Amino acid sequence: MKTRHLYAGLFLLGLLLQTCTPSLQQRLKWSEREAYVGTYTRNEGWVNGQAEGIYQLNLDGHGRITNQQLVVRQANPSFVRVSPTGSYLYAVSELAQEDEPTGFLHAYAIGDGYREVAKVPTGGKAPCHIELAEGHLITTNYVGGVAKLYRQESAGQVVEVDRFVVPENLVPGRQPHLHSARVAPDGNLVVIADLGLDRLWFFTLSEEKLKPYAQPYLTLTEGAGPRHTEWSADGRFLYVINELNSTVAVVRNDAAAQSLAVVQTLSTLPAGWTGKNSCADLHLHPNGQLLYGSNRGHNSIAIFSVASGTGLLTAVGHESTRGEVPRNFAISPTGRFLYAANQNSGNIVPFSINEKSGKLTFKGQDFALPTPVCIAFQ
Repeated sequence: MKTRHLYAGLFLLGLLLQTCTPSLQQRLKWSEREAYVGTYTRNEGWVNGQAEGIYQLNLDGHGRITNQQLVVRQANPSFVRVSPTGSYLYAVSELAQEDEPTGFLHAYAIGDGYREVAKVPTGGKAPCHIELAEGHLITTNYVGGVAKLYRQESAGQVVEVDRFVVPENLVPGRQPHLHSARVAPDGNLVVIADLGLDRLWFFTLSEEKLKPYAQPYLTLTEGAGPRHTEWSADGRFLYVINELNSTVAVVRNDAAAQSLAVVQTLSTLPAGWTGKNSCADLHLHPNGQLLYGSNRGHNSIAIFSVASGTGLLTAVGHESTRGEVPRNFAISPTGRFLYAANQNSGNIVPFSINEKSGKLTFKGQDFALPTPVCIAFQ
């Protein structure tokens, strides 16, 4: 009898836990209720920054933006990331004027009024990207050819543990411009996109060191300008958006042979487009079957489908971002929505995503925010 009561009690406890414990899908939906926006705050000549720092967006769970508030005052926080725990907000200060020898990486405690808990130099001018890597961070500097690896310490502090510096005069007459770093799903292989030298640099992340990979780099078409990259979920393919020639490249990663090679290149522009354009951001949909890239000039999101098995792309179409210069965009954690940040027109535009076709549908109302250039969910 006691045993029967015990089993009944355990059964009821299990039902209670199932009721009280949120599912992964529920947690993802909750995380879609807020996002952070990095901006430009100064007139740099090529961009007239009008913002004051980092903003928090409030979202209604149906793709619409309901409110925004300034949470951090900081110069040129042009790229922001949220720690996996949701405890810290990371941002670069993209500083590049003559009297500014270096930019900075900042860390803010989200649950403590966004108190700054760390500020460290990035070792070069115009830091423009932050990558999260299992207890570590990687920053890349557009000017100076320096990437830094940091350890995340307790209470939000970050400590430099290694760096990669592109050798001087490696390519006569050309300068490196490191634009992003991405870590493969295995947590070991790192790619750094060098827009200036048309190279992808590869490293293994081991023992807190960026060690050159067996194939240390891959040279792309001259004048391509690789900017951002995305790994497939299985790490077999790397997708690259090239800023200068408006293309997306597919790189196959042969892990057994420790080699990588370009297997496909497609234009991000519609046939017949003759206007000026440069590409910016790139994101895979969480389902792994769709790829999106932003066009600045054509002012659109290019949409591609991804073939299972081969990883190859097929162009699906384009969707206007309803603004000027979509430097960055973000896909919500559930994959239901896409938000485009139009730098020069000062608006963020929400779209719903058709997860089968990949097509985007404007949600009907954009949101004004000065000089937005990066959107980050947790």
